[in-house]
Amino acid sequence: MRKLAAFLVLLAILGGTGYYAYSRNWGPSNWIRQKLGYSDDAKTTANVKSAFALSQRVAPFNIAVQTQDAVVTLTGRVPSEAARSAAGQLAQDTSGVKEVKNEIAVDGPAPPATQGALVEDLEIRAAILQALARSSELAGKSIDVKVADRKVVLSGSVDTQAQRSGAEQVAGAADGVAAVTNELIVRDPLATGEPPATKPTADPNADLAKRVKFELYDTGAFDTATIDVQTTDDGTVTLAGSVRTRAEQVLATFIAQRTVGAQKVVNNLRVSAPPARVTAPPARLTAPPARR
Repeated sequence: MRKLAAFLVLLAILGGTGYYAYSRNWGPSNWIRQKLGYSDDAKTTANVKSAFALSQRVAPFNIAVQTQDAVVTLTGRVPSEAARSAAGQLAQDTSGVKEVKNEIAVDGPAPPATQGALVEDLEIRAAILQALARSSELAGKSIDVKVADRKVVLSGSVDTQAQRSGAEQVAGAADGVAAVTNELIVRDPLATGEPPATKPTADPNADLAKRVKFELYDTGAFDTATIDVQTTDDGTVTLAGSVRTRAEQVLATFIAQRTVGAQKVVNNLRVSAPPARVTAPPARLTAPPARR
């Protein structure tokens, strides 16, 4: 009888406690929710990382993402305030994000992630070449631009010291550039830098085919002997010939589109089929000669 009474008292206490918690809208803590699999934070983190991977402005950088109670915290390093703001905006626009704490540091060159590094270098080079082509004093000059790990090297020759300094300023102003090494040679150090009044403007499409072919060769990913490049005056680039893989076919279009002067790319490249494997026919079995 006493045991029954004690059991009823305990049951009443538990029931009252449960009702009180329910009336106060108490629920399991976030830690318990995570252990039981009720938290959506892991899914939100994955969605933010996916958004970063699809963005050319953010993908090259190593940005850590943590989520707690739908509040996303971003950490890492980027080379510019524009990249930091882009990461924060992408995270804020992701479904399930309530708040974003953008703790990404802007402290100079950040080592790019392995994936996307080549794409970023190509974009920087294309931006510099376009800026040089738009300059009235630098358009048509023999200026070669190399970019590796966002570090720019200028080589070739210009007419005046002013043009040499101007080319370095153009390269340094491109978004994402970490450093500029100016190896340009000045043909006439005593010249004033004023362009001749009768000097014709360089035709941006005159050597477009040559530039596209060089861009393909410069990547080291193509056998350019099997690729033919045709161009027209309206900036249309036609790629013909053969490449070894489907990946090379897609990359060729990407590189041609980013070549200065290219307005449209027609990719007629075909993927060469791998050589067929030849197997020797099985040897014919012959009966041994009859014994006499």
